[in-house]
Amino acid sequence: MDSNNNGLINYDEVKDDLKFLIKSDVRVKILISLSEGEKNIAQLKQELGFSSSTILHGMYQLEAKDIIVRNSGIYALSKTGEIYQDKLLDMVKSIYALKNCGSIFLNHDIECIPPELLKDLGSLEDSRLVNSITTDILRPHNILIQYLSQSINIKHISSVLYTPTIKLIFSNLDLNRAHLLLTREILEEVVDEINYSTIKKYITQGNLKIGIINDKTRISFNMGDNFMSLGLYYQNGDYDLNNLIMSENRKALDWGNRLFKYHQELSKDFEV
Repeated sequence: MDSNNNGLINYDEVKDDLKFLIKSDVRVKILISLSEGEKNIAQLKQELGFSSSTILHGMYQLEAKDIIVRNSGIYALSKTGEIYQDKLLDMVKSIYALKNCGSIFLNHDIECIPPELLKDLGSLEDSRLVNSITTDILRPHNILIQYLSQSINIKHISSVLYTPTIKLIFSNLDLNRAHLLLTREILEEVVDEINYSTIKKYITQGNLKIGIINDKTRISFNMGDNFMSLGLYYQNGDYDLNNLIMSENRKALDWGNRLFKYHQELSKDFEV
């Protein structure tokens, strides 16, 4: 039996439990609230805005399922409840991230993002989609340049060349560090644009590392100490010049570091 059939069978077994968890705003919000720690009815009432009777009814239902525990009027998640809450909150964050940046994930080539990071899109919940506008068609790239100019320890993955970005990265390498992962085609363009002797100098000084990634990689990714940005290709193979996902959130930066590490492990070092 394949995994899809197993999933269908598992769903039939747990569908009532799923409905119980997500059908009630009260129960969902109680679980999310208690993820912060134990609370009494008065605290929950103030935070959630429900009446005491409504909260108590939800509490009794959750307690009957052994999802929460009560001790002298103080409520907390049980061990089972902690697992339920963790999975529920992860789903909420992932859906929220898709709602914020959904268009770029739903109609773009996302093969450059490994499955484990696609499952963790909740880390991008505070990200925003920076768009081109009629009065500033280069708005995503101009904002990216601003962030790069104020960042240290640049990490850059790209199968597309935007010359101002590369020039800015190299202009700061006397005082900064950068690790570039480029397709061979883009690397050749960078060598022509910057010149080999300059690249060799910074690699020798230890301020620059370059890795060569697979020519079929389709991505434009940048991050520094205080931001990350992600640009993707359309499914027809054209790069989307008009949209960038950007975030300053620490969870998003951790997600970005994992994305960079994934491509770094697949890359081959460029040797001078």
